[in-house]
Amino acid sequence: MHFREASDVVVVGSVNLDSSFTVDRLPAEGETLAGTSAPTTGGGKGANQAHAAAAAGARTALVAAVGPDAGPALEDLAAVGVELGGVVSTAVPTGRAVLLVTPGDNAIVVAPGANARLDAAAVEAWVTTHPTPRVAVIGNEVPESAVLATVEAFGAVSRLVYNPSPWRPASAAVLPRVGVVVVNSVELGQVLGDDVPASVDAVTARIVDVPGDTVVVTIGADGSVVRHDGDVVYVPAVPAEAISTVGAGDAFLGTLAAGLAQGAAVVEAVRVAAAAAARTVGSAGARVPSPAPVS
Repeated sequence: MHFREASDVVVVGSVNLDSSFTVDRLPAEGETLAGTSAPTTGGGKGANQAHAAAAAGARTALVAAVGPDAGPALEDLAAVGVELGGVVSTAVPTGRAVLLVTPGDNAIVVAPGANARLDAAAVEAWVTTHPTPRVAVIGNEVPESAVLATVEAFGAVSRLVYNPSPWRPASAAVLPRVGVVVVNSVELGQVLGDDVPASVDAVTARIVDVPGDTVVVTIGADGSVVRHDGDVVYVPAVPAEAISTVGAGDAFLGTLAAGLAQGAAVVEAVRVAAAAAARTVGSAGARVPSPAPVS
């Protein structure tokens, strides 16, 4: 029995508490650098994607696992209207991430914490109490059991958007079962088992080798390449003065999911997603800074 209004987008993914340090450059091996720190904020790919989808005007729900310290990670999700009934509370601390941020790059170390406790049962519990969403988003910052349960639950009834990051060998079996694969150029190389230069020409040549109906490869400031219905299309990035690139990919993916859920064509949804990513790199923090409803 279903008790709630249908969601446009459900995200099955991670929630983290992010501690950020701004540095002029990333340290060399064994090197200590001085930097400045920012307050602990909400992060995690899944939570960031849900925030972006809701900010883009989609009715959005999150299925995740957190610890008793999760307050700061959930506050802005609730503020933009993300439905949090699928967030499972555990006794394990919420996932943590330490971010080193330069003007044009970042490095991140993640401790999964409660994210490692998200399982198939949490996904199945959400399914039994909610109507079918138009789009379901999954990623690899949660256990494989949760990823597979999401594919089983929604593969035949919703559009599945999959970001196989961080890459793991089991992801290869998931790719043909989803509708939309979203990766960056580094992840494209991992999917294909080969190094792929981060250039439009190289990505255009190799995107045809990725399983899945629709594939989107992001190349940072160089834009994105989209393969859909047999066509390969280049979508330029929206120019932005980068303050922090953290979370740009999540803003892109969440906004893309919102556009697809609201009926936008794939390439048009990618264009709107690129604008959301640009707003994110132009501000501090891992979440898209202002609402951007998909038209």
